[in-house]
This record gives sequence, structure tokens and C-alpha cells, in this order.
Amino acid sequence: MVDQEQPLGRYAAVFHELVEGRTEPGDWLVWWEQHERQVKALCSPGVFLRLKPRGAGDDPARRALASQQGACEVLDLLGVGYVRSDRYELAWRRAFEQFCREERAKEAAKAAEFTPAIARLTGHFPRFARFLKANIDDVDSCRSGLDDAELARLEQDLGLRLPAAYRTFLQCTREVVLGDTLQITSTHPFVHNSTKVALPTRGMLCIADFWLTGDGDQALFDLRDGVVDDPPVLYYDHDQPAVRPIAASFTAWIEKLPQTLAE
Repeated sequence: MVDQEQPLGRYAAVFHELVEGRTEPGDWLVWWEQHERQVKALCSPGVFLRLKPRGAGDDPARRALASQQGACEVLDLLGVGYVRSDRYELAWRRAFEQFCREERAKEAAKAAEFTPAIARLTGHFPRFARFLKANIDDVDSCRSGLDDAELARLEQDLGLRLPAAYRTFLQCTREVVLGDTLQITSTHPFVHNSTKVALPTRGMLCIADFWLTGDGDQALFDLRDGVVDDPPVLYYDHDQPAVRPIAASFTAWIEKLPQTLAE
């Protein structure tokens, strides 16, 4: 092993600087990028992997810290003395602690922003509201609901009276986004009215992008024969393309979403 690593002696001074913390993390990453192929040709695969900065995209200090242990090993094999610095570890820990503080602040701000809508949902859709509150980290958006005037304008634009249960939901929250799985946004609702492609959804009201079995799928109401207070929810699978029922009512669908999203 020692004989195999002896050619690395040409870089002993560079490794010594790294081990004793005199190399800037960014400078080490630049040096490695310029010399990676030469280093790989001069040492065993194991030593090369321990020298290689790991965690692409991570904090430079953390990547320098990862290489520092490999550099210590090389200096040991070469018989070069050193005093190892904790500079990179301390810098990485400070950066990580700052990152944690920023993330906690973001989550606190998110919770404060989403709380009013979730509180309003609690009185009408309690299971869904509890789910949002318990999984706030996964909620991308939960905006406040529409007032009476905004709801009236929406219905005027659509040219129809929305079902009572759905109107109540929109009064609680205008937008709920949970990753790609559930997206109820300001683009909803809208009526499918494509004349270019014959779709089974023509004339139906899309209320959400709902990727239950695949991306691009939707949740819909079929109100073509009249509006009821709490209509069934249909699922549009665009791969088929086909429409099938997934809930006997809008309220049942919303209240079942916690179970559906957890599966």
C-alpha cells in the first residue's frame, strides 16, 4: 500500500495545506477539478475515493472536510507529520446550523400564512384540515378563500352556479397544493371545452389536477344535467382516456384525501 501511494508525494504539500486548514474550501475544489485525473492515476481506488470531495452541491467546507480525512491518510502513508485542523468541520457546522435556523423560520412563516385557511376548513372538512395541519411541511400552498364578491365573479365567468359544498370549500381556501399529487389552484375550476380533440370530459368542470395514477390527470364534476349541492367527483385518466367515479360527493372526496395521499 505504501509503495502504491508513494507517487502521490508530488502533491504532499497540497495535502499538507488541506490537512492543516490553510486551504480555502473553494480553492481545494478548484484544485481537485484540475488534478482529479492525475491523482486517480497515482493511487489505489480506495485512497482516491477518500480524497475525492463528496456531496456535489453541498457546502464547500463540508466537501473539503470529506477530502481532509483522505489527505491525512496519504500523509500518514508518506510519513509526513501534520497537525490536523478542525477549521472545515467548524465552518460546516456553522453553515448547517444557519441552514436549520432558516428552514425553521420558513416553516414558521408557512404555518402562520396557512393557518387561517386551515382554521376555516376545520369547521367544514375537519379530517382534511387536520391532515394539512399535521403535514404542514408538505403543503406548498394553502391560500385564504374567496369572499362573496369574488365567488360571484367566478360563477359569472363560468356561466353557472357552483355546487354548495364546493362553494363552501372555495370560501375556506382558494388554493391547496400538495406537490404534484393535488393541485387546487386559481386556474380551477374550468370547463373542458376542447373542439380539437374528442374527449370524454367535454363539458365537465375540472376542479383540480389530481395525479392519483399518473401525471396530467384531473378531478371533475359532471354538471351537464344540473347542479346538486354535493356532486360526485370523477377522475379523468388521460392515458386511457377515460372518466370514472372516485367519490360519491365532493365532501366525501375531500375528507378521504388524507387516506388517499398517505397511500
